[in-house]
Amino acid sequence: MHYRSDFHIHSCLSPCASLEMSPVSIVQKAKNAGLNAIALSDHNCAFNLPGFAEICERHGMACLYGLEVTTVEEAHVLCLFDQLDSAMQLGALVYDSLPDVMNQPERFGDQPIIDENEEILGFAEKFLISASGYDVSALLKQVHALGGLFIPAHIDRQVYGIISQLGFLPDEPFDAVELTAYGDPALALDYPIVRNSDSHELGTIGKAFTEFEIDALTVENIRTFLARG
Repeated sequence: MHYRSDFHIHSCLSPCASLEMSPVSIVQKAKNAGLNAIALSDHNCAFNLPGFAEICERHGMACLYGLEVTTVEEAHVLCLFDQLDSAMQLGALVYDSLPDVMNQPERFGDQPIIDENEEILGFAEKFLISASGYDVSALLKQVHALGGLFIPAHIDRQVYGIISQLGFLPDEPFDAVELTAYGDPALALDYPIVRNSDSHELGTIGKAFTEFEIDALTVENIRTFLARG
């Protein structure tokens, strides 16, 4: 099956994202943009994944369950799973590792937890843009132990990319690296490349995407496809 995917989309849970980014609106916009596979990847938190999973099932949208984790080094990493429970496990570990710095909604924006009916269930209390307690190596081990894909995010950016934060691209068993829409492929060295929108608002969903030819949307199928180049 041919998948046209965007695996880096933030919901309204991320304080830097628009409040219009509810799971329902994200799925509807993704379908309108010609996507048939997406992932929700909020900052350091998985609280909106259950509602997202239900909406994707209702609308026949293939999906992965993600987080964009900020490491100790302040590098952003896309962590993707095909099992909701695994993503929720990582989400709990990462959220618990965040420092006890509470969000200030009037300054940074709200962090609402939304269900499949667009009802607000509550708010994430910790400030989700903080660095987690996981360094790159520890996070890599944890993600792979839970059966996920580990993809350093937007490595071509001057902030929060692994190259900008470390000064180099480490030789580690990353499953791929993510570039922005026009990022230079040479930066990826020998790693497989994915491109995603990193959408924080509805209008950018699908502006960058990756295509896969695989039997089903699973972590193992994606990993195998990427490894083939």
